[in-house]
Amino acid sequence: MLNLTDERRTKSVRSILLYALLFFVAARVLTVLLQSAGAEIYMIGWNIDPRALLRARDADAMAGELGWHTVWHALLLAPLLEEGAFRLGLSFRRPHVALGLGALILCVGPWLLSYAGLDYVQRWALSAGIAGAVAAACWFFTTDGFWETRRAAWLRPAMWGSAVLFACFHLFSVSELSWRLLPYVVLFLLGPFCSGCVFVYLRVNLGFWWAVGAHALTNLPPVLLAVAVLMG
Repeated sequence: MLNLTDERRTKSVRSILLYALLFFVAARVLTVLLQSAGAEIYMIGWNIDPRALLRARDADAMAGELGWHTVWHALLLAPLLEEGAFRLGLSFRRPHVALGLGALILCVGPWLLSYAGLDYVQRWALSAGIAGAVAAACWFFTTDGFWETRRAAWLRPAMWGSAVLFACFHLFSVSELSWRLLPYVVLFLLGPFCSGCVFVYLRVNLGFWWAVGAHALTNLPPVLLAVAVLMG
């Protein structure tokens, strides 16, 4: 899927969407099975529950942390910001690359700066400043031709990098990381990696807003669970 860059020439929109859906469903089922098997191995071998130790943010946590803001955050803000950060630049157009790099820094910067002991306002202010500087540097110090000439060579590596980075970004949603959890963390990251593959495929072959829409649909089930929690 991450090597398919020109599907629109030979396939209809319907065929592309169907392929993406089938891949997503098959990957999600396989991921759930692998994660369940991994958790069972941890229980048999070490009598520990890796899911409890990892404490990944679920619907209950989202409801408790964000309240009703969960709805617009997960269905609008997160898809726009994350797709902008990880996939907007895959067009290899200079404005998209500049905005994408800025969004990427704005997306991961506050999380990384939290380890430096900065408060909420400081993290976001510093991240916004760095994001603006990087985006401006990309805009003023590169040209449209530079990115156009590199698209053929860099597109496939960028697609793979996008999916991998998107998966790793979800490590920020877990509460504990340790060496003993590393095998299960790999299984945990399979979910967002496979979702990232679908978003990359749609973004490259259909366009940015198809990826945003697919991202929002993927977030819909946990949002519905969070709403159920909020409604008691």
